[in-house]
Amino acid sequence: MTLSQPEIVPDKIKSPFNYKILAGIITSVIIFHVMINVVIVPEDAEMIVSIFSVFNPLIASIIGFIVAFRYKGTKVFQKAYLALSLDFFAIFLGEITYFVYDLFIPDIDPYPSIADVFFFAQYPLILTHIIINIRFFSPKLNKISKIWIAVFPISILISYAILSGFGSDDFEPNFDFYYGAIFVYASSLTLSAAIIGAIIFKEGVIGKAWLLLVLGILGNTIGDAWYYNLEVFDQYDLGHPVNLFWYAGYWIVIYALIKHRKVL
Repeated sequence: MTLSQPEIVPDKIKSPFNYKILAGIITSVIIFHVMINVVIVPEDAEMIVSIFSVFNPLIASIIGFIVAFRYKGTKVFQKAYLALSLDFFAIFLGEITYFVYDLFIPDIDPYPSIADVFFFAQYPLILTHIIINIRFFSPKLNKISKIWIAVFPISILISYAILSGFGSDDFEPNFDFYYGAIFVYASSLTLSAAIIGAIIFKEGVIGKAWLLLVLGILGNTIGDAWYYNLEVFDQYDLGHPVNLFWYAGYWIVIYALIKHRKVL
């Protein structure tokens, strides 16, 4: 693919991803989590986790902007990857706002807060990226794809409700439950659309990069669903294992963006 014709996509994949890199990402985030909870003193660990959480989406955003710049002048891909870059920049703004609340304004709970405005902004932005790509490669979705996009988020939402105790005798619906349900649904909707994209692109030159993107979104979706379930019971802290899914998700997406850049 050349810069003069960036929207012409070869038929077959030429650059498969390296499973060792995926294994390395997963191993690294696990080691980081163990060190934070076992080796480093709690006071330092909280600061390190906050800084790590802030810079992960920022790095993904910067690499996304580089990919978008490589597509400068195109009608489709520049807009798509600009939206993806803004998605991670929104997460960065949310993380840094959460960081300020948590460490410098301890009297105010960072959840819910203005940080959630930025966290929620990620979903329409990443959906924009996915929809632009899908419309370019496959303007019309079949009925199965449409049903999947409608049903899958509902199934994730039902799972979230069950894990939160919905329907049990002790369950008392509260703000955290309904508030979290909005984010869980939005996150699972992006995942369902991304999976359709992976199926559409599986034989193309960006197929492997898109599969990596789906894996990254999957990590973030699991992290989101688990996090909002924890908030229902007020059980989240900066050392919780849920962070592993976000960390892995970010770095898999970063790898996907690097892989995509190499096949341009």
